[in-house]
Amino acid sequence: MRTYIWTLPTRIFHWLLAIGFTTAYILGDLDNFKNLHFAFGAFVGALIIFRLLFGLFGPTYSNFKDFPVGLKNQIEFIKTYFSKTKIYAGHNPSASVVMILILLTGLICGISGYLLYGTENKILNIGINEEFLGESHEVLANLFLILIGIHLLGIVGDILFHGKTGTFQSIFTGYKNTETKNAKLNNFHKAYIFLWLIVPFYIFYLAYGLPVNTKDKQTKIENNEYYEHEDD
Repeated sequence: MRTYIWTLPTRIFHWLLAIGFTTAYILGDLDNFKNLHFAFGAFVGALIIFRLLFGLFGPTYSNFKDFPVGLKNQIEFIKTYFSKTKIYAGHNPSASVVMILILLTGLICGISGYLLYGTENKILNIGINEEFLGESHEVLANLFLILIGIHLLGIVGDILFHGKTGTFQSIFTGYKNTETKNAKLNNFHKAYIFLWLIVPFYIFYLAYGLPVNTKDKQTKIENNEYYEHEDD
């Protein structure tokens, strides 16, 4: 029996987050694309904020109440991983922990990026130097990447050992091969989804228009000119 597990907003969030983070990460070290890095970073942060709120009042399986994160659940999951004694309709225990860590890490990474930008451009004065903020932002981005890697390994393991459940396919279709109740969206969920789809794109637009800090670029130019004069 097929059951509707992942509603459309959850699936859209999943793919937008993947696209947004991947693009922001790749552009992070490219000075000529700083605006796009800011924009995609802000986009990811906004997506995550909406997802965290959705986890508080969203439908079954997307709601954090449905995440079996307890220690007993983790132990049971590990012991029965290669058997068919337990099927999880939504996130399994390990996936639940990884997903929560991805959301929290992504949120903190976005905040650190905002603080870094504000400090570099003298918009904020929080008493933390740019170097520390920059290193923290980089560490959080790499941690985010590692967690995504663990998430992907979990998907591969599920395909190999629990392929009949259809977890991988459910990322696209929303349906799993299990017998339980279907996830449903109420009117409030549908209204919320509208904001979820509009606000992050608007924030992307605003972040793209932020002025880029040219301090580093100017320093490089001045250094080059200095060495040219030295050669003369």
